[in-house]
Amino acid sequence: MKKEIQRIVDDFQSRTPIRAKSLIITLFGDVVSQHGKVIWLGSIAAALEDLGINDRLVRTSVFRLVKEDWLGVDKLGRKSFYRFTDYGALEYQRAARRIYSSDNGNWRGGWQLVLPTQLPERKRDDFRRSLQWLGFRALTNGTFARPSIDDSALKDLLDEFDLEDSVIVMEAKTSPLTQKKHLRQHVSEQWDLDTVGDSYSQLIKLFRPLRRSLDKGMKPAPQEAFIARLLMIHDYRRTLLRDTPLPDDLLSSGWAGNQCRELVAGLYHDLATPSQLHHRNPAVTKWVSWRTDWLIPRALQHTFRRLITADPIGNDHLILIFISVIGEFQAGENLRVLTRNIDGLCQITA
Repeated sequence: MKKEIQRIVDDFQSRTPIRAKSLIITLFGDVVSQHGKVIWLGSIAAALEDLGINDRLVRTSVFRLVKEDWLGVDKLGRKSFYRFTDYGALEYQRAARRIYSSDNGNWRGGWQLVLPTQLPERKRDDFRRSLQWLGFRALTNGTFARPSIDDSALKDLLDEFDLEDSVIVMEAKTSPLTQKKHLRQHVSEQWDLDTVGDSYSQLIKLFRPLRRSLDKGMKPAPQEAFIARLLMIHDYRRTLLRDTPLPDDLLSSGWAGNQCRELVAGLYHDLATPSQLHHRNPAVTKWVSWRTDWLIPRALQHTFRRLITADPIGNDHLILIFISVIGEFQAGENLRVLTRNIDGLCQITA
């Protein structure tokens, strides 16, 4: 199993430049946002050090993500804790709907068209990128289309960017006069499916040996499972960014994207439990207990360790409350009152 995992890591490290920002977004989306939502900067570096990403690159990447409004930061003393901003969470959620989707749904020939009329320049790039996540592509200069009718997702996007009065939304339908073969060829050209298909094929080639090893009954170590799952979702998300979720009627038979989705779904399921043992149990517990001793009074450190070791999976939210309460102590809270509050908190988990 180590050989298969190392092959995946070697492939990631061979890419130049290493896109640490994108990987950190994947870490927040697939791990941090699901377990506590907040993470210390040093813990980000610890999570990625096995991939050859050094502390300096982590700090630079996180700083840029804050400037780009993907991440927000909370200060506790000299330490910085990071979380998704509302914008970052929404952007990743759009990707997540496709990452964890089980099928392409049923299509009845409908198309949705978006024509921006008064798009502010400061919103242009972000809006177009978000349209792309929803599956839109530019048919002509200034006209975006996708083969589905989903008003709710588009309405949410227009509300988010406050562009209800700045775009025209239209619906169209494929005519029976259109030959399916010609439509598929046009879609393949406009949506650049050859390039996207190659990306899916490369991902299949990279992760299929791991699938075969798991099918033979081999078990990955928690750390190996965590690395494989993180890099798999990272690569899959980057490929989805260049893809449009097209219905099967518009795709060629044997479309690599469908094969890749099945492979990713199966591996994600099989890697979930062992990878959670890594980032929820020894790793997260270790990160939290090591990294928060600086802010916890000695009288409360035993209680805190009880909380994180009793059930680190179920107590994520209580751990955050604990840290928040400790912040109040540092602001002048009476130690006796604080101890009573923390003891009551721990009784909830008894």
